[in-house]
Amino acid sequence: LAFASLTTGSNARGDLGRSMGMRVVGLFQVVLTINSELKILSKTATVGGLIFDKIMIMDRKHKIKDKIVAICRWGYDKVSRTASQIQEDMQQEARVT
Repeated sequence: LAFASLTTGSNARGDLGRSMGMRVVGLFQVVLTINSELKILSKTATVGGLIFDKIMIMDRKHKIKDKIVAICRWGYDKVSRTASQIQEDMQQEARVT
């Protein structure tokens, strides 16, 4: 919604938003073309599936899944704490001005 309102402006910000949108669409089209020629997505899914199978076999012995879940939980907590700190800083800054 914010991006749509940015691109409708008839000023420098609107020009910037429109050109950014064109770049994103162009990049997306290039990615789709590369994927259609090389079939990267299906190959990546196959390799990912094989890696996942090997990890699940090793998981029985080494409890890898628990470690991965702990790392992901730690990363999520870190990101959410940082986001909440940024929001608090922005709210405090808005109160000051």
